[in-house]
Amino acid sequence: MSNNEVSRNKVMKGLFWVYLENISAQLVTFIVSIILARLLLPNDYGLIALVTVFINIANVFVSSSFNMSLVQKKDADRLDYNTLFWFNCVLSVVLYAILFISAPLIAEYYENELLIPIIRVLSLSIPLSAYNSIQVAYVNSKMTFKKSFIATSAGAVISGIIGIAMAYKGDGLWALVAQKVINIFLNTIFLSAIVDWKPRLEFSWVRFKSLFQFGWKILVTGLMFTGYSELRSLVIGKRYSADDLAYYNRGFQFPQFIASNIDTTITRVMLPTLSKSQDDVKQLALMTRRAAKTSAYIMTPILFGLAVVGNNVVSILLTDKWLPCVPYLQIMCIVWWLQPTQSCSIQAINAIGRSDVYLRIEIISKVLGISLLIGAVAIFNTPFAIAVSMLIGQISAVFIYGTFVQIHVGYRLIDQIKDLLVPGSLGIVMAVGVYFVGTLFTGKFGKLITLLVQTVFGAFIYITLSHVLKIEEYNYLRNIIIRRKTSTEKCCCRKEKSQ
Repeated sequence: MSNNEVSRNKVMKGLFWVYLENISAQLVTFIVSIILARLLLPNDYGLIALVTVFINIANVFVSSSFNMSLVQKKDADRLDYNTLFWFNCVLSVVLYAILFISAPLIAEYYENELLIPIIRVLSLSIPLSAYNSIQVAYVNSKMTFKKSFIATSAGAVISGIIGIAMAYKGDGLWALVAQKVINIFLNTIFLSAIVDWKPRLEFSWVRFKSLFQFGWKILVTGLMFTGYSELRSLVIGKRYSADDLAYYNRGFQFPQFIASNIDTTITRVMLPTLSKSQDDVKQLALMTRRAAKTSAYIMTPILFGLAVVGNNVVSILLTDKWLPCVPYLQIMCIVWWLQPTQSCSIQAINAIGRSDVYLRIEIISKVLGISLLIGAVAIFNTPFAIAVSMLIGQISAVFIYGTFVQIHVGYRLIDQIKDLLVPGSLGIVMAVGVYFVGTLFTGKFGKLITLLVQTVFGAFIYITLSHVLKIEEYNYLRNIIIRRKTSTEKCCCRKEKSQ
């Protein structure tokens, strides 16, 4: 077996376990959030969204910045991990103290004292995330994703059961708060029992400076990305109403649940894999393109289909009181459809150690995005215009990222666009068919039956077109499935003969 085949098999195996981990954890969280959405008013859900803004920004410092330097570094050892662990611990305590003290000011700004205890309790997830992020970095670097899947799944199930029980009991907002804090706590505990790395009392300023050299740019970039993403929630929550924020965030959640699983999977598997090929630019470009094409092909039918059947999905899962979120959902389906291509580009750039390029890209794209946000508020002054401005910014980011990736990695911009438009064209044809099926069934059958028929018909169209037109990614995924099935059957035969 060639080195390329070994690398590809390792990547596919990693993608499998990371996706299982993401989907199991987020599925539980998604179910809990649906139960809460049915039990709570949109206004209540909007308050939780306000608090989450501050937690997400704080978590950038401890869970998605410096720990990436551990994954990118080829020869990271125990001292590197312990150095960043203790740095993360101190930083997380400082961040928690800041949020604890600032809680009354935030509550006063939004004119709701209920936010004070919610902020102080939910912020406990920050120190836990500081520890957990180093564990995850170790798992990513060693590519032992199966261990992470076991720990994450167990934590998600137990915390989900507790959250659902509290929701049915009538604890409302606190059910979601408890579920989030308990989830990260259990995940950290379970990983401690499974992962080989354990923290030790050692620290090196020399190692920290080396890791900081790469990590600070990722930190600044992460702050820009998260701050940019959360800025819209802050504007909507303050300028309009908690209801508007709830509809915006709920519309964001459905496509995010689908796309972020694939996006996070690609992010976690690609960086350690591409880092090992950072000296082979041609191989790096090929692997980046393969990941981008695969993610686009998988996500297109799901997100395009969701945009069409959004009314039925929201009505069935959340009840009709949440139907105002559907226009936001449809916009966000396109926004998230474009995200994984950018994620593949980001990981390729980080893999070659050019976090400075990543920072430059983010500065350009976020300045443009903020300008669009200001224009949307100043000219149209509606929450929906804010959502549209995000879509325009995301489309622009595709060209900005694509240009830099073409220069530094060799993945041409025209190929990136083509790799989006091919599945996108299939998705449009599928979406039109799904829409007309919905018009035929609406009023004659229930919403659930209509949704099921639309889903089956959409999958049939997409797969059939892929087969007839001999779409490369369809054949690629089909061959992987066939090989895996054949390998499993051979393994079973060997076991039977040995018995």
